[in-house]
Amino acid sequence: MDESRLLESPIASEETLGQLRRWLAGSVKVHHQMFAKNIVPPPSFVNLAALCAVSLFMPNGVTGEDAAETLSAELSCARALARLAGYDPDQAGGLFTFGGTATNLYAINVGISKAQPDHAERGIEPGTSVVGSWPAHYSHKSACAWLGIGTQNYISAASLPDQTTDLTSMEAACRDVLERGHKLACIIGAGGTTSNMAVDDFAEIVTMRDRLTAEYLLDYTPHVHADTVVGWAYLCFIDYDLHRNPLGFSPPVVAKLSRLVERLRTVRHADSFGTDFHKTGFAPYTSSMIVMRDGRDFSRLRRDGGVMTPLFHDKDAYNPGTFTLETSRSAANMVATWIGLQTLGKQGLRRLLGHALETAEALRGHVDALAARDAKAVNSRSYGPDVFLRCYPPDDPAAEEEDFGDTNSVRRINQYTSDLFTWLSRQRLPDAEQFAVSKTSAAFYTPTGEPVVALRVYSLNPYFSDSHARELVVRLLKGKRQFDAMHPDTDAYEGAR
Repeated sequence: MDESRLLESPIASEETLGQLRRWLAGSVKVHHQMFAKNIVPPPSFVNLAALCAVSLFMPNGVTGEDAAETLSAELSCARALARLAGYDPDQAGGLFTFGGTATNLYAINVGISKAQPDHAERGIEPGTSVVGSWPAHYSHKSACAWLGIGTQNYISAASLPDQTTDLTSMEAACRDVLERGHKLACIIGAGGTTSNMAVDDFAEIVTMRDRLTAEYLLDYTPHVHADTVVGWAYLCFIDYDLHRNPLGFSPPVVAKLSRLVERLRTVRHADSFGTDFHKTGFAPYTSSMIVMRDGRDFSRLRRDGGVMTPLFHDKDAYNPGTFTLETSRSAANMVATWIGLQTLGKQGLRRLLGHALETAEALRGHVDALAARDAKAVNSRSYGPDVFLRCYPPDDPAAEEEDFGDTNSVRRINQYTSDLFTWLSRQRLPDAEQFAVSKTSAAFYTPTGEPVVALRVYSLNPYFSDSHARELVVRLLKGKRQFDAMHPDTDAYEGAR
């Protein structure tokens, strides 16, 4: 199929959510209806089948000779994702890699190559820095550590209450690097944070980058990367008619999608973005891709041809191993992802993601109706389907209206919520009482910088319904009250009295 038709195929536009559920039926036993833990979707059966079938032939996706035509799936996915984000597909390029961490690592390495083209031979200049945001994924710092920049040279800008980046703080961080005479290799913006699905305005970030490049007379242009490994899938809503709303999403979900679309439109201004198909693309682990607006940026990573010659027998074939970090890279996930994306299409992704948003709203409603002073949803500004539940000891004054400026109170409730989660995780329950949620150590940060611990409910399961959302709340509250009965008035919570 022509990649220009990806996400527009007749198969996708005709399928209903019920049919999508049947495609995912192979994994329903693993992903129980009460499974709402982190960003772990059930992989589509079509994707799983393709992955298994192609894996039998062991295609190594670093050479055209060893992977043959399976590598065309990588090129097709790259063009399709470029088009989805608003890049010119004839100019863009993309590369499958081993996870979201690797997409950030590739972006930063390209940025280093722009700032210091000879870094591979001479080593990285001291002080070379990356600027990101405070709630960004820890993989940003990990990439800086692995690349030799050092975690101290990853500068975190402040975040706003909705976890988007404070762009005034980001500019100040960039200026601080440049004022010290150091290289600013890469600026990373939020493209859908793990918590709250916050997306930055990349048009503003790029404008700021260009202004600083001119002001400081830089002989290079710092690379701007959009960390969209979670948020990329919502790009399929950019051309969805939210006013007519043909899929019939509820007003709260339309409002969320409107905010997401407004920001995601700006991803086209970034120099690159990352995707984790195994997160919001309903693919099995591991399937990730980094997409460059200018595909020639990958050539900045090219190894010395003399060193690589023994590995590549056909110099005219597509040989991504000349610039990939990996020298072993399965092409099976490339083919499986390409087939999976065509099967779901834009309509399929819209239905699945919209369903997740709808059930999150349902869960919030059931928490409000049933939890009373036991628990509250504390991320009202979330753009995505995650729901963070802050849990309180019996008769705790913070349950009425928690003061997040009171550090002692925040720490007390953090401890209680953590202890509750640990206890719940250790229970061995019959099927009729089981449920699975996560815990986040930082749903957001208080004005004083204190992390806020919460239980995290995140369901991408198409089987998770309004009634399941209610039942999950009921089971959670039952477990909490058992915990409270077994741990009355412990020292850890005495400050509440």
